Amino acid sequence: MPNKPEPLFIDGHYHYTLSSYEPVEVTLTIPHLTDEEVGYGIAGIVAERGWNDDDLPTDAWIAENVEGINTLAELQQAVREELEQINARYVESTKAGLCAEELARRVEQRIPAESIERARDTVRQGFEMQAMQNGVDLAQLLAASGMSEHDFEHAVSEEAQALAEQDAALDAIVDEYAIYVDETELPGILGMSPKDAKALIEETRKHGDYEDMMAFARRRRALEAVVRDASFTEEHETAEQAARRVAEMRAQMQTAMPGDENGGCGEGDKPHLKLV
Repeated sequence: MPNKPEPLFIDGHYHYTLSSYEPVEVTLTIPHLTDEEVGYGIAGIVAERGWNDDDLPTDAWIAENVEGINTLAELQQAVREELEQINARYVESTKAGLCAEELARRVEQRIPAESIERARDTVRQGFEMQAMQNGVDLAQLLAASGMSEHDFEHAVSEEAQALAEQDAALDAIVDEYAIYVDETELPGILGMSPKDAKALIEETRKHGDYEDMMAFARRRRALEAVVRDASFTEEHETAEQAARRVAEMRAQMQTAMPGDENGGCGEGDKPHLKLV
């Protein structure tokens, strides 16, 4: 919608409306598991157990070194089944984000610059947290991913815009259906213990972030309802699409660890395995 109007600002927060409050329709992409991915999985398992030969291990070696597995064929099947389960969990985990993206397309008002700037802070903090979890600073994380500072800022801006639009859409759901969240519901919504939730409440009250936290919780509750009522269609990834995805993954691994596509192991412990 071109030239969207500004949202109303009432009682300390912006009010948004949607073009439709009907359930969203979302397409889920089901990954096609490739033999190369299975090969990477096997490589990781046997390398952890000391195998560093170019050829695949023998049945005898596998029976001796991999608990509960007696042959290479059994290992291949076990890895394939585990990766299929991981893919299924991944698809399930994408539902909320896809629903929020679809809902955001219905927002009828322009997102104020201050809301986008706050979203930028949230996105940047997420990248910084990711870097810290990997034991590096943000600059090192960007270097490892092959991303320039300019590209990073562009990515942050795009993600912040999307996040602000999704928050606006969920706020519209909260207002439309008068969604209310009590403090006693926070442990379940935020996935923490009652003790930690109580500490969070006290901390946010102390620093003036209490209302923001409760607004976040209401959005989470709204998103649960949107996902619950959504209509999902499955679209299976083709073998060609999967091959391109794996090729991109391989290129990213090589960028992160130049000259070593197996995750940066030393020359003596690389899993140089043939793919199954």
